[in-house]
Amino acid sequence: MTKQPARVYGTRARIALMVPSPNTVAETEFWTMAPAGVTVHTSRMPFFGDRHARPFDAMEAALPRVFEEVSTARPDVIAYGCTASSARGNPAEVEARLTAQAGTPTVTAAGALVDALAVLGARRIVLLTPYPQAVNDKERKFFAENGITVLDDESVIVDEGQHAFRNMSAVPCDVLTERAVARSDRDDVDAVVLSCCDMPTLDAIGHIEGRTGLPVISSTQALFWKAARTAGLDDAVADAGRLLAA
Repeated sequence: MTKQPARVYGTRARIALMVPSPNTVAETEFWTMAPAGVTVHTSRMPFFGDRHARPFDAMEAALPRVFEEVSTARPDVIAYGCTASSARGNPAEVEARLTAQAGTPTVTAAGALVDALAVLGARRIVLLTPYPQAVNDKERKFFAENGITVLDDESVIVDEGQHAFRNMSAVPCDVLTERAVARSDRDDVDAVVLSCCDMPTLDAIGHIEGRTGLPVISSTQALFWKAARTAGLDDAVADAGRLLAA
């Protein structure tokens, strides 16, 4: 058996991150959260919202190739960084299927949201996304199927391109913060969920938690948390919300 060379970087863990090709946020926020000794290696899933009538289906058709490519980095865990496409059915079954396909433990953004909410004991949420309302409705159904009630939701649209799944990263953190605080002004909320791996959230999480007193879970933050735990890491991450505080 050929001996694998010693790692120079990623001595504690290598996290592979798969994102839709337009995504510019998740890998940036993963690197921000990564503790010393942990490296992030990104592969892109081809996503062309203006080319395909069903762009998520077209993206998923490319998964065998993307899994093959990302596996050459010999990651300890693969993080599937698309909430909209992974929010379906039983997350554990979806992750098991992707793990079998990849040959490496694979976690999803939607599955991470469900698991993070369970850890926090949160079953009633306010949901904010940069998606068209049809995707919010799909996520409402997904959460309901997994025992989570969406009390209220909002599509934070600041750019017309978002209706065609473009420019999700354009949502400013101050706008996201104000909308989350406004939507959470009720007595029956357990947590705030910020869904979409291409919406910047790290700068907003602390402000929302501070102003509402509620835990805030975002797709990228939860996905990093679950990927890190799957790789055997339990480091606290500063300024990334209650989920990663301890």
